[in-house]
Amino acid sequence: MIKALFRKQMMESFAWIYYNRKNGKRRDTQGIIVYAILYIILFGILGSMFFGMGTMLCEPLVSVGLGWLYFALISLVAIVLGVFGSVFNTYASLYKAKDNDMLLAMPIPASKILVMRLLGVYLIGLMYELIVMVPAIIVWFIHGQVNTLGVVFSIILPFVLSFFVLMLSCILGWVVALISSKVKNKSFVTVLLSLGFIGIYYYVYFRAYEMMANILVHAEAIAESVRSILYPFYHMGLAAEGKPLSMLIFTGIVAAAFGIVYFILSRSFLKLATTNKGGPKVRYREQAIKAGNADSALFKKELKRFTSSSTYMMNCGLGIIFMVIAAAALLIKGDAVVDVLTVVFGGSEGIVPLMMTAMLCVIITMNDISAPSVSLEGRNIWIVHVLPVSSWQVLKAKLKLHLVLTLAPAIILTACALIVFRPSVEFMVIIPVCVILFVGVMGLLGLVMNLKAPNLNWTNEVVPIKQSFSVTVALFGGWVIVIAFGALYLAVDGFVSPVMYLVAVSVILLAASVVMYMWLKNKGAKIFASL
Repeated sequence: MIKALFRKQMMESFAWIYYNRKNGKRRDTQGIIVYAILYIILFGILGSMFFGMGTMLCEPLVSVGLGWLYFALISLVAIVLGVFGSVFNTYASLYKAKDNDMLLAMPIPASKILVMRLLGVYLIGLMYELIVMVPAIIVWFIHGQVNTLGVVFSIILPFVLSFFVLMLSCILGWVVALISSKVKNKSFVTVLLSLGFIGIYYYVYFRAYEMMANILVHAEAIAESVRSILYPFYHMGLAAEGKPLSMLIFTGIVAAAFGIVYFILSRSFLKLATTNKGGPKVRYREQAIKAGNADSALFKKELKRFTSSSTYMMNCGLGIIFMVIAAAALLIKGDAVVDVLTVVFGGSEGIVPLMMTAMLCVIITMNDISAPSVSLEGRNIWIVHVLPVSSWQVLKAKLKLHLVLTLAPAIILTACALIVFRPSVEFMVIIPVCVILFVGVMGLLGLVMNLKAPNLNWTNEVVPIKQSFSVTVALFGGWVIVIAFGALYLAVDGFVSPVMYLVAVSVILLAASVVMYMWLKNKGAKIFASL
């Protein structure tokens, strides 16, 4: 029984290795080996980054007698990565597992089910934690002052620390489950959490060297804070130096903390596994229903599809967030951007507004909402075919979604750019026109390409959203268009003024929009009807 549960949990926790998300089928042995090797290479690259970070910290700290602080700080980084990698696995396998009812209906003690689920979470957390700890320990062996006990304890400590990671994952997983049960649209929670992690990542990435320099400069003050506030990690660092008492203290604290969490989970697991929290509780209120037309109903359908999928929003609508952030950044730091562009291109009259327009268009290409919209109908495309609406109405709703969600932030960004750059009146008029037409071209291009190469047989929406031909063309095609117009300007520079060149570009974009629009309305609608 234990063996079967263990095998089942391992297959569930590491399904990303065993199963192909494109077709939902199990990979053959060769495919599993190749996929595993690719992940080993990826983890090796990440590990080399932490090796470099450890090298920068270890030797200076050891030289001032604070070697234990190196191990304590690096363990905090490992905890963050381990929890980040396992918390959503905890949420899915422990608090929201889909097979709880089936397992509990079998003659299997609930305690064994809980232990196996925790084991899966433990291994995932350990895997992410070791990406940091393995290179950090190698650095420690090279630069640290270690003895025989220190070597033994340094090898054991990551496995003890992983129980601390497991404890935090269980607690944070419960918080995620609680929040998920209280909100109506879980996809927005996922998007907000993902954006938060992305923001933290870039903040740490750009300030990593500054942070490490501050650690080295204020090593004594940080060491004192760790001793008083992060007492267990103080003893973890001492254990790595070969102190048996500190090893016992750290292990004891982790064991006690995890024991408390396990005791609470074991007492409440049946309730967690059998309670269906569903969505948020809504009080019924009687109200009149207003009838709407078919076009508005189709648009609402597309909007709901977009907002109900965190994958769709994060990969195809991230430009919305970036345009708003870029607009705010321009208002705050716009003078610096103007100075840089003026210094680089100040010698050519009108080139700065052209560069500004090109940058606006490049940011707009981050939105490719229309590109996977046809493929996302999947095997349920028959539903829209039996509705009393035309194929053109369906396609028009998909195009409208792209335009509505992209135009608003694009106009805000363009307005902020015009306020900061203060171009001539002619540019003030033509730049917004050019940007609006470019938004239309990108929406039409994504829809056209998706009709040319639809994929309705996917088993995971990640495939049409991230791995489809239409998305690739929509994303990189926008860059190609901007680069092509830039190269064309270099060819005609001296013959055509920058303002007239933007007018010509706007005419070309308008013509391309009309051609693609008419193609969608006629041939495109016929292709969609035949899918």
